[in-house]
This record gives sequence, structure tokens and C-alpha cells, in this order.
Amino acid sequence: MDTYALLRTLGALATVLGLLAGALWAVRRFGIRLPNRIGGGDGTRRLEVIERTMIDGRRSVALLRRDGREHLILLSPEGNVLLEAGIVRDEIDHAAEAARLEAQREAMEASRAQSEAMRDSFFAMVDKARSGVKDRVEAAQPVVQQVKKRVQPEGNRAKPRGRGGSRRA
Repeated sequence: MDTYALLRTLGALATVLGLLAGALWAVRRFGIRLPNRIGGGDGTRRLEVIERTMIDGRRSVALLRRDGREHLILLSPEGNVLLEAGIVRDEIDHAAEAARLEAQREAMEASRAQSEAMRDSFFAMVDKARSGVKDRVEAAQPVVQQVKKRVQPEGNRAKPRGRGGSRRA
């Protein structure tokens, strides 16, 4: 296999990987999902997995909601067992859910405020560093000009060398 074929193969591989990465980014960025093929075509779902918790490496407990009622199921390789059926949520459950959602919203707002404060402090730090560098560069300009004059007097400026040429004294 010659070098050209190897480079062409690597270029094709890089292109395909780039396309895959772009597609993954688009799916994550825009929340693209496959159409709902099972259940109602209008997007209403009757069955939903609320939570699933692993008990050990082989067994787990799942809480399912169907038509507003919840069912607790033990999932295992030996077979599935219905632990509790027809669980109806009462006002206490709704109040606990509302409190949990409120706490989650407050935590998100606090996190957002913290990230904005960090961003603002980062920009302030960058601006301070830029102004410090700018001040140092401006302060160093007279020194740079003096060094240039000492190193290369105006009458003895070297001409740029051409290709392959050498300068002899």
C-alpha cells in the first residue's frame, strides 16, 4: 500500500468520524428523538417508567405508571413479580413531589447564579490581566526603541537576505 492510498484511507476515516460526531452533536443539541412508534400517534403515552433501582447485580425494582396508577415490579432472571398494583397517589405524595420540584428549581437557580458569578469574575480577571499586559507593553516601548537603536544603527541596517544567499562581513 503506497502512501497516497494510506492518506486517502485515513482522510475517509476522518471524514466519516467527523460526520458521526456532527450527527451526535445535532442529536444532543436539538433533542432529536425517533418518532413514537408504539402507543398513540398524538404523543400521549399511557405507560411510563417512573424509576428503576438496582437491588443487586441481577435484580432490580421498577415503578411503572399506567393511566395514572403506579405498579411496583421486581425484575429478575428467575421471573418478574408484581409487588404492589394500583398505587394511587394522594395529596401527601403530590405535596412531596411539589416540594421536591421546588427544591430542584431553587438548586438550579442557585447553580445558574453561581455560574454567572464565576463567568463574570473570569471576565473581570481576563480584563485585569489584559490591562496589566497592555500597561507593561506600553511601559516597555521606550526601552525597546532604545535597544533597537543600539543594536542596529540607522546607517548600518542589514539588507534582507535572499534565498540561499549568505552575508559576509
